[in-house]
Amino acid sequence: MTEANIPSEMDHPNRREGELVVGTVTKIDADRVWLDFNDKSEGEIPIAEWSDIKLVSLDGVTAVGETVRAVVQSLGDDTNAPKLSRKKAVDDSVFAKLQEMLDKEEIFSVRVLVVVKGGLVADIEGLRAFLPASLLDVKFVEDLTPFAGVAIDVVVSELDVEHRRVILSRKKVMEKMDQEKRKERLNQFHAGDLVVGKVARLTSFGAFVDIGGVDGLLHVSEMAWGRVTRPEEVVQVGNEVRVKVLQVSPDEGKISLSLKTDETNPWHVVEQKFQVGDIISGTVKRLSSFGAFVEIGEGIEGLVHVSQIANHRVVHPSDVLKPGDVVQVKILEIRPEEGRISLSIRDAQKTAERKSVANWEKKQEADSHGATLGELVGDVLREKFKL
Repeated sequence: MTEANIPSEMDHPNRREGELVVGTVTKIDADRVWLDFNDKSEGEIPIAEWSDIKLVSLDGVTAVGETVRAVVQSLGDDTNAPKLSRKKAVDDSVFAKLQEMLDKEEIFSVRVLVVVKGGLVADIEGLRAFLPASLLDVKFVEDLTPFAGVAIDVVVSELDVEHRRVILSRKKVMEKMDQEKRKERLNQFHAGDLVVGKVARLTSFGAFVDIGGVDGLLHVSEMAWGRVTRPEEVVQVGNEVRVKVLQVSPDEGKISLSLKTDETNPWHVVEQKFQVGDIISGTVKRLSSFGAFVEIGEGIEGLVHVSQIANHRVVHPSDVLKPGDVVQVKILEIRPEEGRISLSIRDAQKTAERKSVANWEKKQEADSHGATLGELVGDVLREKFKL
């Protein structure tokens, strides 16, 4: 800038100290920025008045052509340009805009100006904006130096107008991007799909299965047709599994899975294995006030109603049975479409007793006939040989 270009009060008779002005950056020195007001006048912003941040250089802080708001601090004279302050131009409108961005979680870009212990510092309209290391990434970043001078996408995480305090977060941006990617991926799945995945991790209530970039929940109740107490009974981390998609909720970022596919459904072949009237062995799995559930095959549990437990009156199944007991049951009814089988311990015992009695009577009859024949043969021999 030449001396002839330095404006005087006569060049801008309507300008006054404290006035908010808007100009375009025309030149950047090491310690000041020059603004053009489009009225043949210019002003300068000293480095100390650029931002709340204590800067040692304006290199990379702004660019020629950038529009800047500033407050006139002094009008200048024939030898000095008007002195301006960018940081004093922060007013209610700036905070209102930041509050709106906070409320909408609006993503915008800032350039990291300073790396300090515990985080990064950027400038927003003259305000010092701090980005804690904990909000930099979804995972911990130990070395922050590579971010110096880099433009990054952030959102406003906290805003304290009274103390001119702005907290930024890049982590929320990354989480939002991950959610969008997950939503896009989840939209590719539909209820009923059969997919192959790998068990990523186990929890007390199930397992999360990676099905191609997204984790779906395989609840413990969907791991087998039979009762499963702990996920480790069925799967381990790293196992490759073929699962059925039960439900997809892209907006919630959730997908539920099941190992219980149609081809593994034991109820589809239950009538090929069991018939009404069969007496078989089963294991008591659990008790309720109205009866006992007995497993008679893998994934097949039938109900023994309390009235079918014994020949005498049973008040509660636990008076007679406990989980783990092996019992003989008779199949009373099979309803595969409902996944239900009715069983009876009482009838199985009656049938066993009837068979026992019939076998005893048969044995007695055979013994009786054998003794009579022996006696007859003995009499004939004695008569013949005059014994």
